[in-house]
Amino acid sequence: MSRPVPEAAPLVGVVLSSAFALFGFLVSTNHLATVLGSVVLLYPFVAFGIVRSETPEDVFLPDPVLAAGLFGGALVFLYGLVSGQLAFGAFVASVVAVPPALYHARFGDSVNPLSPDATLAVGLLGAAVLLLYGATDSLLVGAMSAVFVGFGAVDYRRHRGGPLQRRTRSIAVACCLGGGLAAFGILTATGRPTEGLAAGSVLVAVGAFLALGADRATR
Repeated sequence: MSRPVPEAAPLVGVVLSSAFALFGFLVSTNHLATVLGSVVLLYPFVAFGIVRSETPEDVFLPDPVLAAGLFGGALVFLYGLVSGQLAFGAFVASVVAVPPALYHARFGDSVNPLSPDATLAVGLLGAAVLLLYGATDSLLVGAMSAVFVGFGAVDYRRHRGGPLQRRTRSIAVACCLGGGLAAFGILTATGRPTEGLAAGSVLVAVGAFLALGADRATR
């Protein structure tokens, strides 16, 4: 009797994303956009294989997946830096690296020298830096990068460290929501309402994600 083989789905994704990457590198000079398109094609197939597999960690080994994601993200970030596209490079790097890190948090043994709380703090600080840098270059791109990094840090903390203490969670949510409203108000008052909306939305979204995760953890 045959059985479904969801682990084969990533092979389809690899074929499609490789074809897209080859075509993109041949006809386009925007290599970061090509990498982004390739990853967007590949990751849904990988996610399907993971979700439908009974033991995904036996097929998609967590440590190599993490290493590939971090190495690929670092290369993309460095390319964005040397090509003068730091904001966009950071966004593409976050798209490349964050999903493998979260997969490893679910299925692999921890190799992170930092504690879950310290990782959360570093991740939220990184998200804030991306958002602030985006304000000087491309706030929309910086906001999207901040969303990926911020959500990734919160999700990592949830899986590695369990639910936050009530007081810590309340302070974090209040800071995110208050900071979002402050960013929107300040930027709107200085004649940058669209950028204010983008910055405020990121902080409010991260705060809501913190609150939602806490609600699920208490059920």
